[in-house]
Amino acid sequence: MSVGAMQPTDPEAISQKLADDRKRALSQQVRSMVTAGGRIESQADFEAVIATGEAVNHRLHAILTLATCLLWGLPWAVIAATGGVKRQLVTVDEFGDVLVQRIETKR
Repeated sequence: MSVGAMQPTDPEAISQKLADDRKRALSQQVRSMVTAGGRIESQADFEAVIATGEAVNHRLHAILTLATCLLWGLPWAVIAATGGVKRQLVTVDEFGDVLVQRIETKR
C-alpha cells in the first residue's frame, strides 16, 4: 500500500463524497440544458426544474384573429396547443443516476 493512496474510513466522509458527486452530476446536466436554451426555475442540492419556451401571448393572437376576420384563429389554436412553457424536473438519485422527467402543467 502506498502512502498517498489512503482511503477515508469515516462513513460521513464517504457519504459527503457521494453527495458532492451527486451535486456535480446535477450541475453538469443543468449546465448542458441551459446551454441548449433552457432556464433554471428552481434548484436544490439534488434536483432542479428547467423551463424552455415562452408563454403564448393570447392578447396578440386575439387581435390578429379579429384583424384578419377570424383567419388567424386556426394558427392561434395550433400555437396554443403546442406552444407555451415546457418544464423538466432533473434529479440525481442516491446512486448518482441523473433522471430527467417532463412536468405536465394544467392549462
